[in-house]
Amino acid sequence: MDTTELQTKLASLNHLTPSQHEWLQRLLFQLAFNDSTQIHATGAEGSGKSTLAMAVAELFSGQYNVAMLNPPADDVKAQQQLMQQWFGNVWQADMPLAAQIGVQSSSLPLLLIIDDAERFSATLLQQVAALPCVLFCFSANKVADEGLVLTLGQITTADAEYLLQQENLNSIEIAQRLASADGNLHKLMHAPLDMEAADSTDSKPQRFRVSAKQSVAAVAGLLIIAMLAFMLWPQPQKKAVRIPVSKPVETLVQQAELPVVADIKAAEAESVAQIMQPTSEELMATDTVEPDSVSPDHNATDIAETEIAEDIQISTPAAYPELVTEPEPVADYLFDEQQLLLIDKQQVALQLAVLSSDAALQRFKLAYPQLQTLTYQRSWQGKMQLVLLLAPFSDAAAAKAERDKLPEALRATGPFVKTIQSIQAEVKAQQRSRQNAGTE
Repeated sequence: MDTTELQTKLASLNHLTPSQHEWLQRLLFQLAFNDSTQIHATGAEGSGKSTLAMAVAELFSGQYNVAMLNPPADDVKAQQQLMQQWFGNVWQADMPLAAQIGVQSSSLPLLLIIDDAERFSATLLQQVAALPCVLFCFSANKVADEGLVLTLGQITTADAEYLLQQENLNSIEIAQRLASADGNLHKLMHAPLDMEAADSTDSKPQRFRVSAKQSVAAVAGLLIIAMLAFMLWPQPQKKAVRIPVSKPVETLVQQAELPVVADIKAAEAESVAQIMQPTSEELMATDTVEPDSVSPDHNATDIAETEIAEDIQISTPAAYPELVTEPEPVADYLFDEQQLLLIDKQQVALQLAVLSSDAALQRFKLAYPQLQTLTYQRSWQGKMQLVLLLAPFSDAAAAKAERDKLPEALRATGPFVKTIQSIQAEVKAQQRSRQNAGTE
């Protein structure tokens, strides 16, 4: 999809928050390189889904014939609204919706936006998913298995400053409002306390003072009772206790060895814990979360466990010659996986995009021929993805400096720093999956 005109129009939408602008930038980037006709925008209550749904309608109105469904509406009313909004015609109850739309003519391609999609029936969602249109579903959770998923992010401080600029609040007050809103734009726009709640607090200090006096008196009474009970309670008679003069030598040796064994085990546990903890450089390199494509199967702990297992596997044959195994066959990689595996795992990369097909990859390279990217393949939720990188960089600072030099349209999509170690783990996992599939 050519998004040049849409990018220009997006810049004129001044009523959106900074994070909403960023989300729409990510959307246009994905549509420019991926052939997606179903887009799912997911976010919690109050995250701004309805605002973005209206913004999408406004943004695409010049290039598409746009229709929009809002609850409450049952299946019949929804189909009536579609025929009216798209073609200005009356829906016919005795004819399937797809057949009615198939005989209509439109000078522009069709686009449908459904707000609060989870409140519509599954039957209706299946019907509209089969229509010849671009479909946007805004919901709290993904309502279908197909399509592109773009998650709405949390409200930022910049969003709060933009929305509350008319209230003349200082930075501390804005931060308090943002914290109390807990990601809900509706709560952010209203004061956290009303006048009735404020007035009700005036009588609290007096009640507190009364209860405090009563508490002090009760505690004092309990202390007096406890002292009297201690003084009057009969003391138990002491019994003779036999103290052995000496112990067998074997027992002493065993007791002397126990702390040594415990110390060794503690040291081993501490060394393993140190290995399992990510380094500060890795934490710095992964300070940005990938919103739509990071696989939960490869977190920092999993990667550390993988590296420990590999180290043990390498060192075992030297100590135990009978456990030597045949070397693994050379992997037949499709893209730049072999080159990525040769890079030092302590270095980092800059992830630019996640694409869904070879055609999308070719369009990206035509759009940015000056970038010397590396590509590897991975599996995410049962679907193949192509991940584009700039690599390697010595540290996160060098990668972020290169990110600042990228074209503005690409920089707006949110490229982020990723460790070579995690990339290699994804490459190896994909290769193991292919080998297992081949043996079955």
